[in-house]
Amino acid sequence: MPLSANDIRRAFAALSEELAAHDRHGDIVIVGGAALVLLYEARASTKDVDAYFVSPEAAILRTAAEAVATKLDLPGDWLNDGAKGYLVGVTTGEVLYESPTLTVRAASTPQLLAMKLAAWRDTIDREDAKLLLSHLHGSAGEIWAMVAPFVPVHQLDKASYAFEDLWEALHGHP
Repeated sequence: MPLSANDIRRAFAALSEELAAHDRHGDIVIVGGAALVLLYEARASTKDVDAYFVSPEAAILRTAAEAVATKLDLPGDWLNDGAKGYLVGVTTGEVLYESPTLTVRAASTPQLLAMKLAAWRDTIDREDAKLLLSHLHGSAGEIWAMVAPFVPVHQLDKASYAFEDLWEALHGHP
């Protein structure tokens, strides 16, 4: 079931209510397609919300997210932390949702771009990466210096080749 920006915001509101019912505050950082949908309206929807759970413990957030899934008839994994294995550190960017019991931020644009370059799987990743690159300013070397620290070491070569291809497509040779 694709999740639109409105679906995601509605789910965050329900998650906030669920956390409030248990006297908890949640803090999460969104990566992947959901960040692009919410930040830039890059596309109409995404299949899930990939996140890094800052607080409370992941088990508590998973339980709250499952309750929201049942309440709103969403897939059980609508909110998941499966992308944490692809993160090199965690940065925070723009606040996407905020209530007294839940703060949701996007990862920084350089980190989002690093993840797209490391994945570089399909047309969607390429289009997302192009959009993210358009929001960063500087020379190819300066932008790569912002992005590279967030690429897993074993994917640096792949990501750097992807970055060169992307830069050339947008700006010509670096």
